[in-house]
Amino acid sequence: MPGVTTLELVVALGSVSERESAARQLADRLGVERLILMIRDPQLHAMIPAPGFPQTLRGGPEWRHFVARCTSPGRFEQVVDIPPGSPALARAVISGALALVMIGGDPLPAELAVVESLLPLLSVALLAEQEAVLARGAAADAQRAAGRSHALADSLEAARAEASKLNVELREEHRRKDDFLAMLAHELRNPLSPLVTSIELLRRQRDPTPAMVHQLDIMSRQLRQLTRLVEDLLDVSRVSRGRIELRRLRLLLGEMLTDAIESARPLLDARGHSVVLHLPPDVLPLDADNVRLTQVFSNLIHNAAKYTDPSGRLEVSAAREGADAVVKFRDNGIGITEEMLPRVFDLFSQAPVSLARAQGGLGVGLTLVRALVELHGGSVTAESEGLGRGSTFTVRLPLAEGITARIAEMPPARMDATDRAMRVLIVDDNHDAADSLGDIWRLMGHHAEVAYSSIQALQVAADLEPDLVLLDIGLPEFDGYEVARRMRRILGHHARLVALTGYGSDEDRRRSREAGFDEHVVKPASPESFAGIAQRAGARALASHSAAPVPPRTPD
Repeated sequence: MPGVTTLELVVALGSVSERESAARQLADRLGVERLILMIRDPQLHAMIPAPGFPQTLRGGPEWRHFVARCTSPGRFEQVVDIPPGSPALARAVISGALALVMIGGDPLPAELAVVESLLPLLSVALLAEQEAVLARGAAADAQRAAGRSHALADSLEAARAEASKLNVELREEHRRKDDFLAMLAHELRNPLSPLVTSIELLRRQRDPTPAMVHQLDIMSRQLRQLTRLVEDLLDVSRVSRGRIELRRLRLLLGEMLTDAIESARPLLDARGHSVVLHLPPDVLPLDADNVRLTQVFSNLIHNAAKYTDPSGRLEVSAAREGADAVVKFRDNGIGITEEMLPRVFDLFSQAPVSLARAQGGLGVGLTLVRALVELHGGSVTAESEGLGRGSTFTVRLPLAEGITARIAEMPPARMDATDRAMRVLIVDDNHDAADSLGDIWRLMGHHAEVAYSSIQALQVAADLEPDLVLLDIGLPEFDGYEVARRMRRILGHHARLVALTGYGSDEDRRRSREAGFDEHVVKPASPESFAGIAQRAGARALASHSAAPVPPRTPD
């Protein structure tokens, strides 16, 4: 419509056939990017585009909020997102049931004044047109479309609410799973403890037959494997909850690798594997948690041993690369497929093997390796050329800066007191665990008494005045923390209190220290650990000079 006036363009908006073209020209005349007419639908109680304009306008939440405001007479402006992701300033002039919406630009005041003066008449015309359209049923289609849109919006909102509820339930389920794993590990540790001590008692029998020694070796290996599975299961729970805290020390990488190989020696020997360790001439110092990093190396050695056929070869090498220490674990085992390589560190992931070659396990060892290495600021990768061609796992760890000489730990003080019989009190509501521990300590030459409950433990402690108390945490009546606090009031600091328990988290260890325990030992304790416990308890008893004469031990 070339050469038409603003008045004529507004009049043209009253015609459905000319409306869209007139709106474009009027937008140019006003100096805005886009002009839209919207009219209130009496049944939907909402503003919808007037006939002749697209009935579906792509806009985001700000646009929907803007349209909702157009139901009140007056004028306002707001930044809208039409189309979504493209912000623009929108202005609205509302008269009666009609809203004139201008998007972008800055309307010319004189031209806008002309348009505003004609809006009441245009509103009446559009309302009459709307009634005619409703009569023809066209508006019904628009209403159904809008109704479907509102229904879809309601469905989406309901889906969001359901997803939010599901997230809450999943978090609660995850928490219950972690609690279950922690309790499972504790409950599994309890029966493991008497099994370990019973096997040690059988080893100490006079003149055991070769068959008995062989069977005891088998039981020991299987118990170590079961204990390892329990610890891995619990550590996965700790990692997922962020409960693992590193106790960093200045350590030497070579010594840690040697210790890890020795800890895996029973499995290596059982499968007939040879192990070669290559260390550089210079020391490689690390700022690391000794227990956790040894666990990393031990898990990688166990993994290589499991997936290498008997009489295989394992090679462990360490080298300095810039500011990092790089450790490689190579084997000539079954290898890893290209499809499996990206998933070897995923939780509960295991390479598919035949039943004849199944090696057991929970599929958590490598997950722990990756988590613990990353906690140390390092990385771990896996490589393999395919099935039957072996594997290489590479651990990269930052070297400790400024360490030029070995920082050696002080060796444990030698104790003549270990040759002296001590009074030992063992407290555990598991009778088998308590009785077998009592037998072990008597075989070690000490006077040991056993209590099965909190009340009985305090009564025996008051009479015995023990040098050493091995105390379970989960006890009837009241827990071991409270028993420890009461024993401290009875015994002072003469006695050494050791928490011997299935609970082994950092929080459990913190509570033990606060309750007055000197040590926290997780079940099942190895027989070797008892020697260290006895040594430390004997040193305290000797230093206190307050131990009463110990009743002579009656031979069994």
